[in-house]
Amino acid sequence: MDRNEMEELLFKALKLDTHPVAVRLSENGTDLAEQPLSLKLNNCQLISIARHQGKYSSGAPERMVCAIGAACTGLVKTPSGFIDGTAAVGKYTADSEAGREFFRNTFKLGDSGARYRAIEFAPLGSAPFNADVVIVYGNPAQIMRLVHANSWRDGCATRGDTVAEAAVCSSMAIAMNTGEAIIGLPCAGDRRFGGTQNHEMLFAAPFEVFREKIVPSLAEMLEAAGSLYPVAPWVMYQGEMSDEYTL
Repeated sequence: MDRNEMEELLFKALKLDTHPVAVRLSENGTDLAEQPLSLKLNNCQLISIARHQGKYSSGAPERMVCAIGAACTGLVKTPSGFIDGTAAVGKYTADSEAGREFFRNTFKLGDSGARYRAIEFAPLGSAPFNADVVIVYGNPAQIMRLVHANSWRDGCATRGDTVAEAAVCSSMAIAMNTGEAIIGLPCAGDRRFGGTQNHEMLFAAPFEVFREKIVPSLAEMLEAAGSLYPVAPWVMYQGEMSDEYTL
């Protein structure tokens, strides 16, 4: 199954509002399909371009504002404030001690130093690169079906990144680091800068997991059930109404 077929199946099974997004991290930054725009855009904004507009986008740390997003994706070494906890004080935690724990629970590739020079995003079906990770945004019922697809063949649980800080960046990093799928709760920045809606959450997994497991399982589930989303309500019961409305 090629990438276009994968995207078509995801749209068919889940009736997604936006494109699944392919992601690739570049170690040297010289092999991008297109160079980053001159405007400084964060990862969540670049993802939004791909999923809402259906266009390619790329970024590099010198073309970003969000330090925590860049740290999570290994584009920069994690700044000290995201290690000692001070960056969270008054925003997400009461003090730096809680902040240290907060950021310890926020997975960051940058904790071991800068690993990559650039990152690129595109709709899954038209990505001009071999993706490392695929991200899908959806409502809880749509993400539920992706969780079911992940467990269709082996019954495994899908872990969740529930810190809700730099969530899409952290989830990408976790998927790359573990080789497994993960669900995440988009952070305030993703909502403010990336246009993520109140009802949306995300599902991320390595590209190979999507190609070899998630999408084929969705196809099998769709064939077995006939429909996966939306879940049809069961209405075979007799309701009661007021006297005025009762026949």
